[in-house]
Amino acid sequence: MTEASSPPAAGPDPVKTGLGASAGTGRVRNAALLLFVVCAVQFLDAMDIASMGPALPQIQADLRMSPDALQWVVSAYTLGFGSVLLLGGRLADLFGRKKLLVGWLAVFVVASLVGGLTDGSFVLVVARLLKGISAGFTAPVAMAILLDAFRDEQSRNRALGTFLAITTVGYSIGLVIGGLLAEVTWRLVMFLPAAAGAIVVVLALVAVPRDPGREERGRQRLDVLGAVLVTGSAIALVYGVSRAAEVGWGDAVIVGTLVAAALLLAAFILVERSHESPLVPFAIFTRPQLTRANICILMFGAYVSFQFVLTLYYQNTLGWSPIEAGLAFLLGAALTGVTARFGAAAVTKYGAWPVATVGLLMLTAGYLAWAVLIGHTSPLVVLLMQQLLGGIGFAAAYPALNIAAVGHAREDEQGLASGLFNASSQIGAGIVLAVTATLLATYTDQGLGGYRAGLWTITCLSVAITLLAGAGILRGRPGTRPS
Repeated sequence: MTEASSPPAAGPDPVKTGLGASAGTGRVRNAALLLFVVCAVQFLDAMDIASMGPALPQIQADLRMSPDALQWVVSAYTLGFGSVLLLGGRLADLFGRKKLLVGWLAVFVVASLVGGLTDGSFVLVVARLLKGISAGFTAPVAMAILLDAFRDEQSRNRALGTFLAITTVGYSIGLVIGGLLAEVTWRLVMFLPAAAGAIVVVLALVAVPRDPGREERGRQRLDVLGAVLVTGSAIALVYGVSRAAEVGWGDAVIVGTLVAAALLLAAFILVERSHESPLVPFAIFTRPQLTRANICILMFGAYVSFQFVLTLYYQNTLGWSPIEAGLAFLLGAALTGVTARFGAAAVTKYGAWPVATVGLLMLTAGYLAWAVLIGHTSPLVVLLMQQLLGGIGFAAAYPALNIAAVGHAREDEQGLASGLFNASSQIGAGIVLAVTATLLATYTDQGLGGYRAGLWTITCLSVAITLLAGAGILRGRPGTRPS
C-alpha cells in the first residue's frame, strides 16, 4: 500500500502511531473509538447469525411455520450475506466508506425492528434477508476502514487480532445470548441487535472519517454489469448449497441452480477480462498469499460444521438443553477472545504461515479427538480437551490467515481483498456444512454413525488445510507489510 504523497498534517507521525491519513481527508483522531466501532460491526454480524438458532422452536410455534419455511429464517440471512460480499468489498474501495457503513447499518437496524414486530413468517424471512445483505456490505467496509486507519505492521496486526477475535466471540456468545433471550421471547433476539445497531450508527457518525475523493471516483468506475453477474452467481451458489442438504444434491432444482451459478460466473469472467475498470481486477489473484489464504479459510467451514455436529449431538443424543449446548462452546470462545491478540502479534514476529499452521494443527487435534473418542469416553473430557485446543488454535489460525489475505492489499484493494476473504469464508462454510449435514442425514439411523461420518469429514478437511498452510512456510517467512 502506498503512503499518501502529500505532507502530513501537524501531529503524531502516522507510522509511529499506526494511524494513517484516513481516506485522504484527515487523520483518525480517536483510534480506540474507531476500533471499537468496526469491532462492534463485526460482533453484530457474527452474533446475529448464531443467536437465531436457539430461538427457532419458538418462532416455529408462534408463527406456525413448517420445517421447510423455518429453515429460511437462517438460510435467508446466509443467502443475503454471502451473495453481496464481493460487491460490498469492491464498493468499499470505490465509494465513501462512511456512507456505506452508516447506511447499511441503518438497514440492519430497521430490518431487525420489523422482524421482531411482525406476525407473518414471510416478513420475518425478508427481514432476515435484508439483515444478511446489510452484513454483506458492512463486513468488508469495516475491514477496509480498519486497514486504512492502522497502517504500520505491528499496530495493524494488533488491531486485526482484536477485530478477528470478536468474530469468534460473536459466534459462540451468540449461541448463549440466543438461548437466554429465547427463554423470554424470540422477539428479543431481533430487538437486541436493533438497539445495539442504533448505538453503533451514532458512534460511527462520530468516529469514521469521510472520503469525498473516493465517492467521486466510485461514480465514474463502477462496473454495473459485472456487479449484477457476480451477485447473481453468488445468490445461485449460496441458494443451491443451502438447499442441497435438505432435498439432496441430485434434485433437479439444485442441479439447475448450481449450473446457473457456473454460467453466470463464466459470463462475469468474460466481462471482467474486457472491462477497463473491472469490479474484480484478476491481478489480485496472482498474489500467492491471498490465494492460499482464501483456500485455507475453509477451516472456518470445518469450525462451523463441527459446532453444528456437536450441537445436535449434545441435544439429540445427550439430552442437553439449548442453553447447555451453547455453554459447551463458551470456554473456546473465551480463550479465543483472550489469546487472539497474541496470535496476531506472533504473526509480526514469526510470519503468517507458521502461526496459521500451528493453530490449524491444534484445531485438527481437537476434531480428531472427537472423531476417535465419541461414544467411548465421557463427553465432558473430550469437550474440555477440544475447547482448550480449539480456542487457542482458532485464535492463532484465523487472524494469521486474514492477515495473509489482506496484508498486501493496496489502498484501492483493501475492501476487495476483505470481501474475497469473507466470501471464501462464508460460501466455503456453506458448502462444508451442506456436505456434513448430508452425511449426518445419510447415516442418521446408525446410532453415532452420522456424527462419526461428519466428524471424520471435518477432520480430513482440516488435515488437508493444515498441509496447505504448512507449504506456505517452505516459501520462506512471508512478510505482512504491504509493498
